[in-house]
Amino acid sequence: MIFRILLLLLLPFNSFAISIKDYSPFKYEVLFTNPICKKYFYEAPILNLLGEEVLNKKENAYCTPTDARAVNKQQGTPHEKILKWIKDPETKEIFMAYLSFSKSSVIRSLCSAIKKRNVKLTLIVDKNNDKHRMRRILDLKECAKSNNSSVPVILTGGHKGEGFNKTGFAHNKLVIINPNSKDKVRLIFSSGNMSSGTTTHHENWHFVTTNINSYFAQSHICLRDGLLNYEDSKSTFAHFIKSCRKKIKSPEEDDIKVFFIPGEGRKATKFLHSEFDNSINVKMAAHRFSNTSIIKMIDRNLKRPDFKVSIIVDDDLHWAGIYNQDFGRNTLYEYKKLMKLKEMGLEIKFIETFMDNIEQPKSLQLQHNKFMIFTKPNANANGTIFTGAGNLTNAAFYKNFENFYLISIPEIHKAFIEQYDYLISIALSKNEMPIKLEIPKK
Repeated sequence: MIFRILLLLLLPFNSFAISIKDYSPFKYEVLFTNPICKKYFYEAPILNLLGEEVLNKKENAYCTPTDARAVNKQQGTPHEKILKWIKDPETKEIFMAYLSFSKSSVIRSLCSAIKKRNVKLTLIVDKNNDKHRMRRILDLKECAKSNNSSVPVILTGGHKGEGFNKTGFAHNKLVIINPNSKDKVRLIFSSGNMSSGTTTHHENWHFVTTNINSYFAQSHICLRDGLLNYEDSKSTFAHFIKSCRKKIKSPEEDDIKVFFIPGEGRKATKFLHSEFDNSINVKMAAHRFSNTSIIKMIDRNLKRPDFKVSIIVDDDLHWAGIYNQDFGRNTLYEYKKLMKLKEMGLEIKFIETFMDNIEQPKSLQLQHNKFMIFTKPNANANGTIFTGAGNLTNAAFYKNFENFYLISIPEIHKAFIEQYDYLISIALSKNEMPIKLEIPKK
């Protein structure tokens, strides 16, 4: 007994934390893009399916590239916070992993940090980025040449291995600031890419300051090492993550669970089964929606009289059904799955987003959130949020490189409930949608 007490005294207090809040330092802020854009009017009124005249696109839902400059200057946004963290004198090293990386203001800020403060940068992007975008990313290396600063390490990932073992997209959305610190570390995870996802897309961004010894932080160091050194196949990556997690000395926090894909999709799905079965209300937002297991969970629980579920999606899904074809970044298959669930009781609303051309769009704005808000019947029980980089697709749970989170922090749950109410206020039901798709005048 005496030996056990001495052992407890010798070990760091934080090693027994079961809440991310138990660590020092700690701060967790979730921010939503919520762009403020001008109102866009049609050349002439259009009827909706209720027979009512529609004069304009829904304000602050529909944003064009011409709104970007003003949106970039909005305060209290993810974009502002990202730049602030990059510019912070305490920021010495940055690790980033994104599918898409093209935000000019972020690139300029990183370049300045490299030149003026010799900030070390490691960046991983998906292998399939186009040449123009890759050229802009590779220009970051030029930032180090003027004063012999650390040359950024820029790598591409995804699409490796053979057959069933082949990886999908390098779809992570992650920033780790000072990953080699002995105390404070900062992490950013999100639904959005480091692109218009910071401003005009509809997204959620999470900014967490914690101690490097927390399980949460250490698991992300595993993710970093896995993406850098063990991404040759799904099995190689999954095996490394599993073995790396086992070596973490701190206990896993109860209020924020982390799932890395490939390898932990089944574990994430198992948790989602429990969340659906123990909730009476689920509010969802999705960009892509076709995950077989989640569809079955919704279908099964809609048979319960006390269960309610709703979803907010991009209006491209609506137009896929109207035009009977894949549309924008969404598919007819996804539309059909949603409509079957709608017949069962799923409530669906659409956010109208911008595209520059109906036939072959080159510029798109997206409802790009991916989250599920679970509310339990017991008012004293923690509500939970499931969110992260991945879409609600099969590939996101089993093939792509993704980082997902199950969060049961009351303040975060409250923030998402409030955000969902806001998104509902700028969304439209199927009957409120115009009878035809028309791009407003500028």
